[in-house]
Amino acid sequence: MSSESEKSTESTAPLWKYVTKLEKASGGGGNVTFRYDVYEESLRRLKKPKLVSLPTDSASSPNLGSIENSAATSHPFFQNKGVGNSPLEKAFNNQCQEQLDSLIARTFYSAGLPFHFAKNLYWIEMIKFATNNNNLVGYVPSGYNKLRTTLLHKERAHIEKLLKSIKETWKEKGLSMVSDGWTDIQKMSLINFMATSEKGPLFIKSIDGTKECKDKHFISDLFLKVISEVGHQHVVQIITDNASVLKAVGSIIAAEYPHIFWSPCVVHTLNLALRNICAPKNSLQNEVLYNECKWIAQVADEATFIRIFITNHSMRLVTFNSYSPLKLLVVAETFALIIITLKRLFQVKQHL
Repeated sequence: MSSESEKSTESTAPLWKYVTKLEKASGGGGNVTFRYDVYEESLRRLKKPKLVSLPTDSASSPNLGSIENSAATSHPFFQNKGVGNSPLEKAFNNQCQEQLDSLIARTFYSAGLPFHFAKNLYWIEMIKFATNNNNLVGYVPSGYNKLRTTLLHKERAHIEKLLKSIKETWKEKGLSMVSDGWTDIQKMSLINFMATSEKGPLFIKSIDGTKECKDKHFISDLFLKVISEVGHQHVVQIITDNASVLKAVGSIIAAEYPHIFWSPCVVHTLNLALRNICAPKNSLQNEVLYNECKWIAQVADEATFIRIFITNHSMRLVTFNSYSPLKLLVVAETFALIIITLKRLFQVKQHL
């Protein structure tokens, strides 16, 4: 493009006012480079958060529609005085409360906070303390850096101080090391370790065993490391479920520390017992048990068929919900599923 054409284009094209020509590289060769000022201005605007007006913003509200002045006490009407009982003062107080409700709601919506967070006791206490303390006028909340550094270290030190009182009881009456495996929503195989004593349970650590072969040697090594961390002289027993590999782990721990013994989990024992009752197997070894409990398995199969038939067909589910105020519950595939299903169908029958 010639210099005359460039000048003609720059004079007629409106966007050229947002473009700045830069000098060519040394030597005079090469293309001309440009800087797009409108692009950089857009970036500056994007970095600055945009505050959207609230549903309660109006010319008559105490903060006159300004989010920055949303504190009720920032309005001149409330300076150097409390909220009284006159109609005007009550009106301002109601408007301030409505404004605060809108700000809290906007916080939940904009940050994607779950609604059940509103039940958090510390959240409720924070709001109460902030709104009932006159010394906090003009208070600015802690920022990103302070939350992840100073306040976090302070909170950790405080929690460790509280846990110290629990750990001190281990020297007198000992502790039980409890462990169990579970799978989270990302299908990670986790193994948890907890120390329980007279003062209550205390979480020790969680190990990711997704890529590991969870045999007796791997699990026993984990137990030995955790036991050494809390002090083997404080451990009285380890408690796991009744799997054969964990029973072997108990033998390895007992060989290393003769004063520590293995105890099977009582809940897992009941789980296995009720599973044999609710779903008995027909074999020569279990023939007597099967003949006594097979009617339970038949009833459980029928109840499961009814639940699946209703929940898997939308029209049947709509018909069911129109007649019954109770819902058909679905829980994890354990013995409790059969018991809960039978109990809920019995309750539905009583309501009809």
